[in-house]
Amino acid sequence: MKILKDFIENSPDSISLYDEKFNLLEINDAGLELMKMNRKQIIGENLKSLFPDVQRTGRLKAYKAVISGGNPFMSEDVCQSKKFGKKQFSVRAFMTGKGLAIVTRDITALKKTERELLKTNQRLEELTFIAAHDMKSPLTNLQSLIQFIGETDCIKKNCQGLFDKVITSIESISNTVYVLNEVIAIQESHLPNNEHLKFRKVFNVVTESLAAQIKEAKVKIRADFSKAPDIYYPQLYLQSILQNLIGNSIKYRQPNKVSLIEIKTMQKDEGSYLIIKDNGLGMDLSSSTDNIFRLFKRQHTHVEGSGIGLYIVNSLVESHGGTIEVTSEINKGTTFKIYLGYD
Repeated sequence: MKILKDFIENSPDSISLYDEKFNLLEINDAGLELMKMNRKQIIGENLKSLFPDVQRTGRLKAYKAVISGGNPFMSEDVCQSKKFGKKQFSVRAFMTGKGLAIVTRDITALKKTERELLKTNQRLEELTFIAAHDMKSPLTNLQSLIQFIGETDCIKKNCQGLFDKVITSIESISNTVYVLNEVIAIQESHLPNNEHLKFRKVFNVVTESLAAQIKEAKVKIRADFSKAPDIYYPQLYLQSILQNLIGNSIKYRQPNKVSLIEIKTMQKDEGSYLIIKDNGLGMDLSSSTDNIFRLFKRQHTHVEGSGIGLYIVNSLVESHGGTIEVTSEINKGTTFKIYLGYD
C-alpha cells in the first residue's frame, strides 16, 4: 500500500478521490498545485462547489454514470476562469470502491505545441506545393526553348560545353520538381481499398516492367512466396514497394559480382511480412536507420538516382500501419524486412 500511496503522491498528474456523493476525500500535491489551494481548504468540499461548471458541461452526469456502471470516462476539456485563465485538461474518471477517482492532466502547453507544429507543417506543404506546381510550367517552356536553340546553329562550337552544362542544370531542376510532385501525390492520395492479391502475380508484373534492367545487369532473382502466398493490400502500394526495392537492388549492385536478389514472404500472428535481400553495395547504418528514408537522402552518390525511392516505400508502408527493419553491411548487401500490417 505504501508503494501505491507513493505513486499517487509523486504523480505529476492531479489525482483526486471522491465518495459516492462527490465529496472530496483525498487529493495529491499535484492536484493542490493545480487548484491553487491547500489541503484544509479543499478536503471535504463537494465537486460541484469546487467546479461550478461541472453540471453545465455534462461532466457530473458522466461521473454519475461511472459510479453506477463502472465504465471509465475520458475527455479533453477547455476551461476558462479568472483563477486559471484559459487551460486545456485531459480528464480520466474511474470507479474506486463506491466512489470516484479523477485523474487530471494539464495539456495546455502540449496542445499549443501541436497547433504550432500543425501550422508549420501546413506552411511547409503549401511552400512545397507552390514550388512544385508553379515551377512546372515555366520549366517546361525553358526546356522547349533549350531544345529549340540546340537544334539551330545559334550555339557555336566554342560555346557547346557551356550549353551542355545549362542542359544538365535544367535536367537536375526538372528531376527535383518531378520528385516534389510525386511526394505531393503521395501525401494527397487517400488510402486505396485493400484487394485480395497473389504475391507471385504482383511480382511478375513488376519484374516484367524491369525486364530490360534485369537483363542488362544480369541479375538473378529468387522468389519464394509459399509461406504467405496471399495478402489483402492495395495493389498499387505493393507494386510500388516491390518496384522501388528491386529497382534499388539492381541499381546499387556490385559491378564485379554476380548480383542476387532474394525475395520471400512469411505469415505471423501479427500479419504478413515481405523480405527482400540482396548482395549489393550495402549501406552504412551506424548513425541511424531512419536517415535512409528521408527525402533526397542518398547513400551512394556515384550512382545516378533521385533519393526518393526509399522515401516512397516507407511512406506507403507506414500509411498502411506497417514498419520496415533494415540490416546492411558495406560490400555485403542489404535486407529489408517489411511488416505489411494485419490483413
